[in-house]
Amino acid sequence: MDNQITSDIFHHEQFKRSNKYDPMWILNNSMGPHPLWQTEYLLQAFDLQLGMRVLDLACGKGITSVFLAKEFGVHVYAVDLWDAPDEKWENVKTYGVDNLVTPIQADAKSLPFASGFFDAIICVNSFMYFGQDEGYLENILKFLKPGGQIGFIQTSYTKDITDGIPNYIQNFLGDELWTWQALPWWKALWEKDNLVFIDAADVLPNGCALWLRYARAEVEFGPPSPFPDETNIFKYDIKNGEYMGFIRLVATKK
Repeated sequence: MDNQITSDIFHHEQFKRSNKYDPMWILNNSMGPHPLWQTEYLLQAFDLQLGMRVLDLACGKGITSVFLAKEFGVHVYAVDLWDAPDEKWENVKTYGVDNLVTPIQADAKSLPFASGFFDAIICVNSFMYFGQDEGYLENILKFLKPGGQIGFIQTSYTKDITDGIPNYIQNFLGDELWTWQALPWWKALWEKDNLVFIDAADVLPNGCALWLRYARAEVEFGPPSPFPDETNIFKYDIKNGEYMGFIRLVATKK
């Protein structure tokens, strides 16, 4: 493996913080398209302060938790149901933030924390699996202080799909199709019960091109993607007007 080649692929002027991290470490510990790029964009809408307590929800192998601790000096609770704490702990120690990150195995729908425990809650490319449930936002907000921020970033439609989902996207997502909802749907869900103020609701610029860039690195150097032929699909989507990418939604608890 040529680490310089992967560094060249992953180095991006838009993500100066993410550029500091070993690209092979990112590839080998990612559960989706470049989690650090996603996290860096998400956190641009947050006001994180040194020493805050942050919940990193459904964080997989914990590299987003490492990023939070390393870049912002916050205390991170790295929670995931499927990935055991041991693997997260090894990643935490690799970057010397074992004094700031606590790995926990727990269900996003049954969290073991006190009310108002967190200053902020983030979720990177996982909220769609549980956050669509009626009443979930109200439930997760119990763990956030009043005035605290909550937000997610995830793969989704970046354009209006009321006239129908393009066939190539339906084929690409397959059984995962139910997980994708457009940004207006999510924004309406969060505004419905008047529990939060919306701070940011937008799309990561050039998201499909970034996803393609990451997919090419996976093909060349990383573990295989669960989605076959994805690089060709992303190329087609870019030519077709870029319906695929990443959405960001951030809010403050009232």
